[in-house]
Amino acid sequence: MTAIAGGKTAPKLVNDFLRFDPINSDRNATFLTSITPPAGEGQQLAPPQGSCQHEYTTKHSQSLLPPLDARASGEGYKLAVCCKKCRIHADIDISYDFSEQPCPTAQDPLHHFLRREDVDTTGSDRIQYGWQCSARLCRAQLKIGYRTQRLSPEERMALTDTERLKRAYETMLASQPNREGLKQATPIDVLSRLRKYVKDSLNPEHSRRSFPADNKRFGEAFGVYGRDCSTLLTRLGFRYVEAQDEQDAVWHLPNPPMLDTRLHADGSSLRELLEDVEMELRALLSKTAAQTGLTDPAASEGWPSADHDVERTLAAQGYPRYSALRRQVPSPETLPYFASLGIQPDSADSIVVWALDKQFDADPARQSYYLECLQVIAETRQTEELQTKAVLLESGGYISRRDLARAYTYLDIPPGDAGAADDERILNLFYVRTSDSGTEAKIEARTALKKIGHARQSQRLIRAAEQTIETYEEALDWLGNGATRDTSDEHLIIFAATKMEENAELTRTAMSVVAKERKSDSLNGWLLNGQGDGCQMSIEEALRQVGVTDTWSSIADKSQLIIYYDLARADRPSEKTEQAIAVIQSAVEAESSALHSSETWPVGLTSHGNTCYLNSLLQYYFSIKPLRDIVLDYEAYALDTVRYPAKEERVGHRKISTEEVRGGQRFAKDLKQLFERMITSRSEHVRPEDDLVCRAFLEMKDYALLASTVREAKAAHDAKTNNVLGNVEEEEEPEETSTLPASEGTERHESNASSVTLQDDPDVPMQNGGLPPTPPDSPNKEELSDIAVAPPLPPRRFSTTREQALEKAQEKAKAQQDVTEVHDDVLFKLRAGMMAEGTDTSGEQEDRLRRLFRYSMVETSVKGGIDGKKKELLDMAITIPPPSEATDIYTVLDQVFDLQSIGETTEAGITEGYKSLQQLPPLLQINITRIDYDKAKGAFKSEACVKLEDELYLDRYVDTSHPQVLAKRKACWAWRQQLHSLRRERKALNDAPQITDKPKDLSGALAIAEAGQYLHEVSSVNEDLASIGIEGLDIPPTLASAVLEDTTVQMARLVDLEGEIASLELQLKDQFREFTAIKYRLAAVFFHRGSYGHGHYWIYIHDFENDMWRVYNDEKVEEFKNIHEILEANTWNHGTPTFAVYVQDAGKTDIIQPVCRAPEAAPDPPAVSDVEMQDMDQTNGTVHPRSTISARSSRAESSGHWDRNREVAVTKW
Repeated sequence: MTAIAGGKTAPKLVNDFLRFDPINSDRNATFLTSITPPAGEGQQLAPPQGSCQHEYTTKHSQSLLPPLDARASGEGYKLAVCCKKCRIHADIDISYDFSEQPCPTAQDPLHHFLRREDVDTTGSDRIQYGWQCSARLCRAQLKIGYRTQRLSPEERMALTDTERLKRAYETMLASQPNREGLKQATPIDVLSRLRKYVKDSLNPEHSRRSFPADNKRFGEAFGVYGRDCSTLLTRLGFRYVEAQDEQDAVWHLPNPPMLDTRLHADGSSLRELLEDVEMELRALLSKTAAQTGLTDPAASEGWPSADHDVERTLAAQGYPRYSALRRQVPSPETLPYFASLGIQPDSADSIVVWALDKQFDADPARQSYYLECLQVIAETRQTEELQTKAVLLESGGYISRRDLARAYTYLDIPPGDAGAADDERILNLFYVRTSDSGTEAKIEARTALKKIGHARQSQRLIRAAEQTIETYEEALDWLGNGATRDTSDEHLIIFAATKMEENAELTRTAMSVVAKERKSDSLNGWLLNGQGDGCQMSIEEALRQVGVTDTWSSIADKSQLIIYYDLARADRPSEKTEQAIAVIQSAVEAESSALHSSETWPVGLTSHGNTCYLNSLLQYYFSIKPLRDIVLDYEAYALDTVRYPAKEERVGHRKISTEEVRGGQRFAKDLKQLFERMITSRSEHVRPEDDLVCRAFLEMKDYALLASTVREAKAAHDAKTNNVLGNVEEEEEPEETSTLPASEGTERHESNASSVTLQDDPDVPMQNGGLPPTPPDSPNKEELSDIAVAPPLPPRRFSTTREQALEKAQEKAKAQQDVTEVHDDVLFKLRAGMMAEGTDTSGEQEDRLRRLFRYSMVETSVKGGIDGKKKELLDMAITIPPPSEATDIYTVLDQVFDLQSIGETTEAGITEGYKSLQQLPPLLQINITRIDYDKAKGAFKSEACVKLEDELYLDRYVDTSHPQVLAKRKACWAWRQQLHSLRRERKALNDAPQITDKPKDLSGALAIAEAGQYLHEVSSVNEDLASIGIEGLDIPPTLASAVLEDTTVQMARLVDLEGEIASLELQLKDQFREFTAIKYRLAAVFFHRGSYGHGHYWIYIHDFENDMWRVYNDEKVEEFKNIHEILEANTWNHGTPTFAVYVQDAGKTDIIQPVCRAPEAAPDPPAVSDVEMQDMDQTNGTVHPRSTISARSSRAESSGHWDRNREVAVTKW
């Protein structure tokens, strides 16, 4: 239940105090301290059944009450009370130390108390709660404390036990048979005599402070010399002095010192203890007298009610009341609304209005609900003051919760989904609602939209409701159909045609605003003559032309319209039919393309054939803002290999070579390029470069095998030798680039090493004007004589070993991979190229990437039930074993952290140990292993359901989170072992024996029952066999009954097992329910559907900022609303979760940010320039040679042959 920040008025607090029983209440949600949840959002708070109906009386000796009928001054007051029934003690302490003008005043007729949990205290026998008055000039500090009974149940039993009193009497009679007047004391006698002693000790004027230990009445009540109750008497301050010489043994009364002040007394003094005991004895006398029928010696003193003193202390007496309630009882339906305002149902209208204003100020987040409370009370009372207040608030723009819920419901938005609905969705639903509605329905829809707009403080919704169009965005909203800034003019004209029937004037206004913004001749033409460029048919007319009778807005699945195209072409072949089909196709295309804005929606990743696992992983990396920032600014984190030629730190627990560092940095460069494209691309999806895909599996030391890297190295070398080579240098061919998105056909071929094996490329059309490739030119001898440095040699052929390494990487890329292994390898590459920020105790490199995921746990060895040595373990993901049956995330984590064998069994016994989390990361990764092995089946995939939790609490695995955690964990170990044993027994009973030759297979007790039934029918079968001369089966006559009896036993045992298992599961589930301090939220889940070695990967990522889940399935990125399929995937279609990622709740929006988009503007069309005509050689029709002279052809020709040993192999990738 969400915490509520509202307060309570003094009369409401008085009522709750008198009804609150702390002994029978939950300390975390008490009737006294908590505000009842809004009506309809949970169970209303009330005293639990069995709570004491208190009868408080004032303890005047401990109280300092305000004067009668006087305003509170700058002093403080204290009221101490005791209940006659449960004998609990309570203190009300109110202080005006910081008050300038204590309540009540003209502005604040009552105290309005807000909770102050910072002053709460809890002890073994005492609990205290704090409040503060919200009035600015009052600020009264209130504390209400409770103390348990001073006399324990054991002490009360010792005092009143009749068997003990009988033994005390017999003992005294045996020791002093001639003593006159001895009699057996009654419980009333004991309580009365102890009370008399306590009262005498509290009276400073009582001069007699001791009495003989062998006092007859004292012995009858407390045993010979008080021995039966000496412990209690001593605790109360009585002092026993043994006999010395002629001095008899005596008991001295307590001598409690007087207290300097009662206002700040905390109940710890001896005087307060005795005063409390005296009150309890007085209550016990009344109770015992009623139970035994004996006379109560204190009956004449009475038990005056403290209710009025409670009201006086909290300044709640005589507050204005609603006079009508003196003759009627308030409706039960209205009680939660009074309670939510923090007032009593008999409060006057003026108090209701005042309390509403107080709750508005104290809890602005729930103003809509408090207005609902006012509306309900006003409707019930039908009074002018309340109705006027409600109308004034509504006219001021306040919307009540119920009116807002009705508004959402009217627009077909369930109130529970309102928080997840953005303005775009609300507007779309509004336009759908009003498209075919009458005038009254449209007015009601606009009213609902306006209320939602005011509640959300959205000018966009308010203007749409008021039908005012002033901005570009409002114009697009009116046109609807998902129109955005990227929607073409042609599509906007189609949308406008569908809106003309609804409101032609507003449609023209909207189109005018858009035309002005875009400076569009096409839209201006439509405004002038109702036509655009070639678009003269409305969408509704087009639908009628192809035979569709429904309106455009009422067609749910527009993909089915294609069926009508062929029918229309066959029935009505004409140019108009083709135009109608074109209009419909354009409208369908426009609507589908406008589903998501490129500025606010992530891009998908095109698969290279079988790289779904890598696409999911790349989307995961991109969604983690700290990781994305590191990749985009990798140069700031990269190790300078010139300054540091050798990397000292270990990565992955091994040394890293310089080549591997460079390989990791090159991979990071490819990944950066992808991320930049994912941010800036205008397409719905992009295609990862071939190099990136191949490098994910290429050994880092072989990073230079890819052709793009060779080109970059060669270009760098050429740049350095440019001034030396002069006219001998080779001119680099300019690389062709394309501004088209990756999905449009022409890919950048930076790599000629991987794409051929990943996916067959389409044929590339020939380009006009390209020159045929020529061998590199060789400088002449004269030029070479002045050159100090020889030109670089072209790269040599790959060695066989390096070719094999490249082929291996290519094969891995195109084969199905385990996403966890690829994830580990990618992080290893990125970390290898980074500058270390320190090392841990094992020498492993510390860096920002590792700190995102690294956690530490401690493994504690256990021998003979005693904790031994502790060993620190560091990792970046928790790996759990393959699940063998349906389970949940807590259960599989228990398998990791519970007590288990951690070594071989020796003569000294089994070495066991348990793990505990020590340091937690921002992102906790849980690898749910799915590949298992069985001797009979070999390797196989586990399909068992693992139920995930949206909120994961890790307190139970962090021993330092709470003192009781470790003790509770150890208790669970034994229960869990017992549970496993019971489940194994249940499985054994259920699984064997089996009958598999029936239409429905049977096993366990049912199979035995079937066998018993068969044996029972054998006798009749034998009779039939005998009738035809065949010898029957020889079966012992008692076998059938024995088998059936065994079935009954097994069925009964199964029932018992189910009960025991359910009981243990409930115990385990509730063991850590209160530990919720360390909270993580589910951020991402990798899913796999298929079998071992085959299948498909995708990923779900939670966008916390926009409160939605998205499913990333290669190039498709869509919102996913069936969250239960993520949390509890239990069918083949759902797939199986293989890797779950949880994020710290406090930083979830800072860490997980899947949306990072800044699409680049659409390129301007290339300018058309005049083409210079070329002189032609009329003899052969070729271009004159002078026009083709280039720097390459102007060099001196080589006189040598092409060096075939240095020839670079060219592969058509």
